[in-house]
Amino acid sequence: MDTDSVSGRVIAFWNDWQLRAMILLSLWLQIFLTVTGSRRKNTAGIWLGVVVWLAYSSADWLATISLGTLSRNQGSSNGTDTNATIPAFWAPILLVHLGGPDTITAYAVEDNELWSRHVLQLLTQLALSFYTSLRSWLGNDPLVYVAIPIIVSGIIKYGERVWILWLASSNNFRNSANKERKLLREQIDQRIASSELNNMEITSRRDQVLGLNNVTREAKHLQEAHFLFRTLKLLYGDYLVTFPTHMISYHILKTKNATEAFKLIAVELGYMYDVLFTKMMTGVFWQARFTLRGINFLFSVSALLTFWIMARNRSAYSRSDTTISYLLLGGAIVLEIYSVVWMLFSDWAMLWLSKQRKPLADSVYRYICSSRLLSSLLIHKKRWKESIDQHAIHKQMTPSMPMADFFSTEHHFRRWKVEVDIELKQLIFDHLLNKRIRYSPQDDQKKILAERGDQVLRSKGCLDKFDWSVVEIDFHESFLLWHVATCFCHKGHAESSEVLASISLANYMLYLRSDLPFMLPKEIGEAKYKSTSTEASLMGTEEGQFEGSVLSDGRKLASALDLLETEDGWTDGEKWEMITQVWVEMLTFAAVHCGWKEHTKALTRGGELLTFVAILMSHLGINEQCMYKFT
Repeated sequence: MDTDSVSGRVIAFWNDWQLRAMILLSLWLQIFLTVTGSRRKNTAGIWLGVVVWLAYSSADWLATISLGTLSRNQGSSNGTDTNATIPAFWAPILLVHLGGPDTITAYAVEDNELWSRHVLQLLTQLALSFYTSLRSWLGNDPLVYVAIPIIVSGIIKYGERVWILWLASSNNFRNSANKERKLLREQIDQRIASSELNNMEITSRRDQVLGLNNVTREAKHLQEAHFLFRTLKLLYGDYLVTFPTHMISYHILKTKNATEAFKLIAVELGYMYDVLFTKMMTGVFWQARFTLRGINFLFSVSALLTFWIMARNRSAYSRSDTTISYLLLGGAIVLEIYSVVWMLFSDWAMLWLSKQRKPLADSVYRYICSSRLLSSLLIHKKRWKESIDQHAIHKQMTPSMPMADFFSTEHHFRRWKVEVDIELKQLIFDHLLNKRIRYSPQDDQKKILAERGDQVLRSKGCLDKFDWSVVEIDFHESFLLWHVATCFCHKGHAESSEVLASISLANYMLYLRSDLPFMLPKEIGEAKYKSTSTEASLMGTEEGQFEGSVLSDGRKLASALDLLETEDGWTDGEKWEMITQVWVEMLTFAAVHCGWKEHTKALTRGGELLTFVAILMSHLGINEQCMYKFT
């Protein structure tokens, strides 16, 4: 077989099909992003994140390259041989692809700052689309009329994407939060007297102010979560939350159990995710946007019908190009239908329906919630990943293990996940409520927010014994020391609920330090740990030579904790209850000292327990942004 002949045929085949392959791949990427784009909100996993990132990064690039190739091919054509050209509406279809799916407009919050770049890209790609359509027009391609409605649809779709990115950018989000702050002042601060705040839990005044009176039971949690979301916007925008506003949030949560409170926060974070990362109808000009969606759908259907009629009566294009055209037009219609269904059964649509206060709307809402088929379309079952990642140092950790091995990644760091069960939620929620009870305007706010285990030890009367492990060292070294001590205490121990909670939180905090260090207080850097590891590796291997290391101090702490049983008369349950409370207090310290931008980043990974704790604390008023004075 002639090698040159084979390679020539391969090159000819690629030259003939490269554009078609890129266009089909662009369609597949749109389908993939539409289906998986919003699943980052409630699904954890590095593979999903990587695949979505690759698809998101490739989609715009591929559509742009395809549009450039298409315009180049049209430019080299003499405009007379329609069989040598592609259908005129392929270029506008690529413009629609550049508009992106509704389920993901931004992969990360930083993408929202690039809205101005997309404005330039919209103008450039629009010019290319007009150019290729004009070439087809000059070539008397009858399908150029199919391109007209698709061009309009592409402008609408891409224009909406640019607008959504602009709305979610930091400056505009802060402006939106400022408007929300003024509305909350008008709705709450100016309508509630200071004497009413303490009695809100036993009166209907709160529901009257929030507009929750006479609301169906099924819809009340959506409206309560939306109010909490409105206050969350203030926190994310670095504004202060007034005393009446956070008191209402406090009373809302105070009446809930732990499961209900976490569900409210999950719905609230879903609202925030939609605003920052999707094209969800969030109440901003939603009527006009919904009308434009209808126009998009009608234009797509009319383009498909027109093409079907013209292709049936005129065989101007090859069978493969005709098939690709059907796939492109049909895919656009299917994606529009999917997006509409996704929006109609979203929390925003159900929120709007519940606020109509009409018998018909209430009946429709109850029917949707009671219908097994329709309720399955709602995103109520799993709103976040509902698990916490675990990071273990070494499955065979021993007191004689060298410090270098303790930190080395070569010694089989293990990662897995555990569910955030009801017991852990209740433990955290009760701790926060107890902290809030101690929290008053007379207290030193910074002192309470600085508690990271010392308050628990003080309440148990043993701070003098353990202050060296929580007060006299920095936070990172402290929780690492307690992690080691918890592991030693756990060896050979019965796994009660307190033991399981302590181990889970200990491993979770270590996971945050290993994989998400930006979510922890910036007190000590990686450089110090590496230098400590290097110094320890130069030491001998005898156990007595590790005095002063984190590992030896952790063993020392574990021995001191065991002495509570043998010398102070504590029961095993009392010891583990204290250890668990120390870990919860460390978790709250880390949560409240993590910036809101860092919490926002966690939303695209299924949500972090640390973010839930931070938001619960803020709504309870345990945050520096919460005012303790009626203004």
